[in-house]
Amino acid sequence: MSGLARVMLIDMPISRRGLLQAGGAAAVSLATGNPALRDSPAVASQPQVQRFHLGTYTASGGRGIAHGFADPSTGTPRIDSWTALAQPSWLDLGPDSQHLYAISELSPAGTVNALTVGDGTAPAPLNTQPTGSGPAHVAVHPSGRFLFTSLYGGGAVVTHRILADGTVGAATDTRRQSSGGRTSHAHQVVVDPAGEYVLAVDLGVDTVFTYELDVTGATLAEAGRLVLPTGSGPRHLAFHPNGAYAYTADELASTVTVCSYAAGTLTAGQVTPTVRDPGVDNYPGEIAVSADGRFVYVSNRGTDTVAVFAVTEGGARLTLVATPSCGGAWPRHLAIDATGTWLYVANERSGNLAWFPIDATTGLPGPAAGSIDVAAVTQIRFG
Repeated sequence: MSGLARVMLIDMPISRRGLLQAGGAAAVSLATGNPALRDSPAVASQPQVQRFHLGTYTASGGRGIAHGFADPSTGTPRIDSWTALAQPSWLDLGPDSQHLYAISELSPAGTVNALTVGDGTAPAPLNTQPTGSGPAHVAVHPSGRFLFTSLYGGGAVVTHRILADGTVGAATDTRRQSSGGRTSHAHQVVVDPAGEYVLAVDLGVDTVFTYELDVTGATLAEAGRLVLPTGSGPRHLAFHPNGAYAYTADELASTVTVCSYAAGTLTAGQVTPTVRDPGVDNYPGEIAVSADGRFVYVSNRGTDTVAVFAVTEGGARLTLVATPSCGGAWPRHLAIDATGTWLYVANERSGNLAWFPIDATTGLPGPAAGSIDVAAVTQIRFG
């Protein structure tokens, strides 16, 4: 794979779609949440901490999935436990925040794994299901009834049911992707803010596919596609909180493409570089949008920076305003905490998780507030 996403307050997941439902993370009190979890021995002394999970590459020295809590006043994360699992490079939570889902990025026999995380103790594995070759991403439908994986190696999007006990059912649909005879590398699956369409970002064929979900058969039917210029290499996509725009991080071109969005249809607009010098080797990893929709952040693998964009025209235009250091090497993922005041960056090759204060006015990250060692870290997932 080339180069080889959201936060909650104790029991309230805030994702790109959740931001729309919750009215913005900043509006939610850190004191709310599941009393059983909030008052459990693991967090009783820190009632306002934010739970997080870290994915890693075990083939490169990672230990599996890390679980811990972060102090919103200082941003400081603390790892409390680990779950041993092979290559858990990407994670997502169910809408109840009681179940965590992780891929095992293996080829040819990749899997998706369910864990229970709701009682304040170390997460416990529930079950494992085969999903296909080289899964790169997993996403849970907001209903909590379906799970989607993107197969980078297998060139497909796979649908699974989530059963009543939180376990993952056998695959119900494998949607092979192709365009112009080129090899598909499905890199990410995103459910749109309304929960109506499933979008698959395919780096191999420079296309974002849109699907409708048949909830009875748990299958996908193509509803449209956005074809980007050859060599763009779209990797990840993030929605603006207003739902009218989405942004693709284009790994191969080192650009962000601004797309208008309505009823499952993406229309490409502005394309802007993620670095000051477009001639340098750089491979954007993750893209995130602030809860108020004023700023977009992209991790620049190659230049080891974070691209900060100001958002104008209601989401239709981005302006690159800064490219500060990521605090390590090869920033594979980044995320903004629920308070909107901390930016976390997972630096895969330097093996560290760094965090930065965010200026509320400018959106710019300040100097790193700290860093902890996490070998081959690939993602931070709050919740």
